[in-house]
Amino acid sequence: MDSEENLYKELVQLRKKLREEHTAENGKAPQICSDEALMEMARRMPTKLEDLTAIDGIGQRFAEVYGNSFLAVTRRYAVTAAKGAKLDDGVAGTLRELQKKLVNVSKGNRLLFMPRTGAKSSYDLTITVQSGDVLDFLFGRRESLTVCDRTSGKEDAKAYTRVNNIFREVNRDVRERGSYDLYIAYPFCEGRLEGDEEFCIRAPLALFPVRAERHSSTFVLTLDSARDIVYNTTLLLAFMKTSRHNRPLPDSVIEEPDRQKFMDELLAFYASAGLKIGCDRRRSALEKFTEYRASQFPRYGQGEMMVVFSAVLGKFPSYSNFIQRDFDEMLSGRAINSTLADLIKDLNKEDYYADGPAPLSESDMKKEGIEASEKDLTYINVLNSAQENVLTAIEKKDDIVVQGPPGTGKSQVITGLICSAAVNGKTVLMVSEKKTALDVVYSRLGSLSKYCLQIDDTSDKDRFYRQLGIMMEIRPLAIPKGTDEISGRIDEDVSKLTEISDCIYSPDDFGIAPVRLYGMDPWLNSGDRSQFETYKIYEKDVDGSLLSQKYDGVRGLHSKFASSGLVGNYRDYFRIMEKDPWMGIMKQDLSGFDIAAMKSDLERLSGEVEDLNRKGFLSRLFSKGKVTRDATSIANKYFQSYDGKTIDRIMRAPAEYAEALDNYETYANRSTVYHGLSLAEREYGKDLLAVGKDLSIGDSEANDGIYKYLLNRRLQSFDSTHRQILQMLHDFDGIIADIDLKMEQKRAATRRLLEAKLADSLRVMSESKRRGDIARIIENKRKWSLGKFIGRYSYELFGAVKIWLLTPEVVSEIIPMDMGLFDLLVFDEASQMYVERGVPSIYRAKKVVVAGDHKQLRPSSLGVGRITYGDEDEDESEDVEVNSALEEESLLDLARSRYDSILLNFHYRSKYEELIAFSNYAFYGGRLYVSPNIETPERPPIEVVRVDGVWKDRSNLAEADRVVAILKRFSVERRNRETVGIIAFNVSQRDLINDRLEDACAKDPDFDAWVADESRRYDNGEDVGLFVKNIESVQGDERDLIIFSIGYAREPDGKFHQRFGWLNARGGENRLNVAISRAKRKIIIVSSIEPEDLQVDALESEGPRILKSYLQYARAVSNGRRDEAQAILRSYTAPGTDERIEEEEQAAAPVMDRVYETLVRKGYTVERNVGIGGYTIDLAVKQDGRYILGIESDTRIYASGAGTRERDYHRQKYLESRGWHIHRVWTPGMWKSPDTEISRIVEAIERSQTGSPIQP
Repeated sequence: MDSEENLYKELVQLRKKLREEHTAENGKAPQICSDEALMEMARRMPTKLEDLTAIDGIGQRFAEVYGNSFLAVTRRYAVTAAKGAKLDDGVAGTLRELQKKLVNVSKGNRLLFMPRTGAKSSYDLTITVQSGDVLDFLFGRRESLTVCDRTSGKEDAKAYTRVNNIFREVNRDVRERGSYDLYIAYPFCEGRLEGDEEFCIRAPLALFPVRAERHSSTFVLTLDSARDIVYNTTLLLAFMKTSRHNRPLPDSVIEEPDRQKFMDELLAFYASAGLKIGCDRRRSALEKFTEYRASQFPRYGQGEMMVVFSAVLGKFPSYSNFIQRDFDEMLSGRAINSTLADLIKDLNKEDYYADGPAPLSESDMKKEGIEASEKDLTYINVLNSAQENVLTAIEKKDDIVVQGPPGTGKSQVITGLICSAAVNGKTVLMVSEKKTALDVVYSRLGSLSKYCLQIDDTSDKDRFYRQLGIMMEIRPLAIPKGTDEISGRIDEDVSKLTEISDCIYSPDDFGIAPVRLYGMDPWLNSGDRSQFETYKIYEKDVDGSLLSQKYDGVRGLHSKFASSGLVGNYRDYFRIMEKDPWMGIMKQDLSGFDIAAMKSDLERLSGEVEDLNRKGFLSRLFSKGKVTRDATSIANKYFQSYDGKTIDRIMRAPAEYAEALDNYETYANRSTVYHGLSLAEREYGKDLLAVGKDLSIGDSEANDGIYKYLLNRRLQSFDSTHRQILQMLHDFDGIIADIDLKMEQKRAATRRLLEAKLADSLRVMSESKRRGDIARIIENKRKWSLGKFIGRYSYELFGAVKIWLLTPEVVSEIIPMDMGLFDLLVFDEASQMYVERGVPSIYRAKKVVVAGDHKQLRPSSLGVGRITYGDEDEDESEDVEVNSALEEESLLDLARSRYDSILLNFHYRSKYEELIAFSNYAFYGGRLYVSPNIETPERPPIEVVRVDGVWKDRSNLAEADRVVAILKRFSVERRNRETVGIIAFNVSQRDLINDRLEDACAKDPDFDAWVADESRRYDNGEDVGLFVKNIESVQGDERDLIIFSIGYAREPDGKFHQRFGWLNARGGENRLNVAISRAKRKIIIVSSIEPEDLQVDALESEGPRILKSYLQYARAVSNGRRDEAQAILRSYTAPGTDERIEEEEQAAAPVMDRVYETLVRKGYTVERNVGIGGYTIDLAVKQDGRYILGIESDTRIYASGAGTRERDYHRQKYLESRGWHIHRVWTPGMWKSPDTEISRIVEAIERSQTGSPIQP
């Protein structure tokens, strides 16, 4: 009985009880609610009174009178369904520690203490704008506000530069996080917080959202009606913390401010939370924003707060307040879900930089029962084997980590996870700090994205309601049949492939994989008459008992009799035994003295026999008895067994016996050897001599012949008893083609099924009894805030919308704090997310997938992270930048130490392997599949451009100018609208490149237009525009061309200082990994140094060493020195890797050598072991500078240890997706009919030449 049925029965009993309790005096019992309403409660498990009122048949009176009684039951079941458990003291303590990290309640937070404006973050409007103009603009009397006109004078020109810096930062945040955080802060308050004598305050009290438009000489602001005017709740959080006046945060939205009432309402808002602020109404005109040093800040009494009427344009994100509220709610509750509890208990016990624990191996997944099977998979896009394993794992586990190195299809697997859950009626939440990550998955959903809510900025109400409006108009579709049948047929095909592997490529009862026998050189051609006669001799001479030997036994016999000494001894023994077989029954312990005595006895007996033979008949008759007795005595003394015949033979020729004893020592020695052999070895030796004699061949040739004969007989036996398997091998290409077709059919069927189910889910909203209210709110010009709408209509929304793509802040701001609300939660780019920022989302989920790459960036204040601001802009000082690079643990770091992880190992991003090969070897141990290049590019995929730059003011002007020149040339020369991005190694260089780029645009209108268009470029909703970024903010981006500015150079005095900044930090090399793995087609490195300028040998940190190595590698690629590049890559391989690769190549060598030689004789250009990026193709046929066919050995593929789906299907499909035509050479085919196998290869080459697909 499932929980839904149990809950329904309990609700029925509760209704019965309530009916009895509320029966009137006249005996009339209330209806309370219908059975259908109870069924709906059991299915949806409502947790709020508002949820109940959304159910058909239940009204407001039911909620008021009976609601809490029913909710007490449904909430209990909801906690159980979410695997909730008691919040113990240890976990509660951890939550409190994490909560402290959310908001920096200190002077470092610009929303609390802003002693002066920052060069890139804020600007005092009173410098260039009249006070009345600002206030008229804020309160709706002016439609726009011109901040500055740089043609008006020096002050305006300076203001233009200042506002331009803010404009850049705000737009950068839009691209990174989706949030447009430009506000006018007005007014401010100054003072000192209650409860903390040292805590000075200079904070905005209200934030007015604005949009900025840049013109050639002016910046013009307009009010942003899509976002709300808000109070500063960060100030309230700080006040609550220092004063210990904890209370719920009030709604911070300011609805249509009225200039006359504004200050009264503002002061009342803060006073309602306990924060009293004084105000001198006589000073209502705008005041200049006084710039203070910390030591100059006015002294205020504790708890004294005053309004200051300043207006500052600036960047003011305040998103952590809602996450803080979630922590308060978690800590005030009594339960927590087990997934979250397991994650955060016993923190700070892990080394987050360690590579372990390792991702699950193929054998691990088999052991845990999470190896992919088609029946467990649901997908709408093409997946590879690693992605399939992820989908399978989350079906059978509650939590999993997805390790996604650069370009390995992380967004694709996330899309797969979402669709797999949604098609099964589950609600999915995807969370990422980066807007780009959400955009990519939204794009991957294609036409299904209309069923998805993507929210990265809660102030963008128009987009939210536009998405809802579309959903309300969607009509239900007929639900097609499922995919079980086609999945079963795919599993049948896969089982055939597994059967081939198990039967031919795995050791059998003979003790060796049959393919190893097929790999032998062809032995005898039975069609040749003379060879057939030879075979018949082997069949005659080799005893049948040897056919029962296992492989190790046969190999041992062959090895043993490869010794010429042993065979010589064996031959001597048999020669003696053939001539004097009686030596075989002599006593074994006879000494040399015994042999001499025996010889003497025989010589004496020989004399007696001669005498006897000279006598007459009667004399011989009487004398024979003595001779017989003497012969018997000899036999008795020297033989271990004898009979009358033995005595007769001794008596007939005693002299011959005596003479033969000269060979006794040889016999004794050879006999010892012979008797030390096993029965099989004795038989083998005997057969070897027989074969050698009958065929008149030497011992070595006879030994090899018997060995091959025995293995050949085994192979013939296998061949005759496994005809069905061998036929499957022959049909292999057909099986693959069949899987291909069925998977395509399944993808199409799944997409239809998923869309029908998503459309059907929307009926919960479109057919709700409150649908009219919902429609009116959607259509109203004045929109509700998202939090208010979702709070009111969460019952309909979470029943209707199955896919949610949100940022962590949005989750906390608008999603109800219900444990287990989402069936599945997927984090992307989790390496850049602080643990505490992911916690509220995990609380809301039943299952969790944490995706990221621990070899990339961790969270720091230079990336997306905690709200913390310095007194100056955080990137203006070198020390600040370096210290900020000392990263903290990420959600991914913690999760991979607690949850099992799966590695995505197929690389898709880079067209040329040189672009990703260094990253693969230096950071991932060569574990990624990287396709060899299908063609040789006209120019190297990595080019190094050397300039004579100088390091001054933490930037390099010569490099910046060269970068702009390269970009300008690219804008003219590009052929296929390739995308481009520029990466600088620090913030100062990034800003300098931006400055020089703007200067170039100002001088060239055509280039200016190109840059503007390119910067705003989108492809299917994904931002693919031109960017100029520092390394900290480039993770998750990819472009066709990446231009690097290294920056490091000699200083004006000619000295080169070995300062490596962020690279020196532990894990600093991860930043380099992010940078070098962004390119799809080409990297251009602009550098003022040679790698050898970097003196890194004495440094402890890995970062500078890897940078030097990468620059050497890039130079080698740029100069076409392939061997040097490969040597650098090999320096990163793990011990034993080269030996393993060599062993695999040797296993394939005999067959592939024959193929190579045959194709070369036929006139084809063939190359061996093509590829440097971590995977090589055995043979590749080249024509006109392009590889037209890759030829792979079956033995090498099966030696890889990969599972069936990866080995036989996904590997080949991956290579085909990269442009390769692949043909597999079958060793059994080369053994049975090499000409036929070669013909198939030639046919494949011919089809590739014409561009035709490879036929099964």
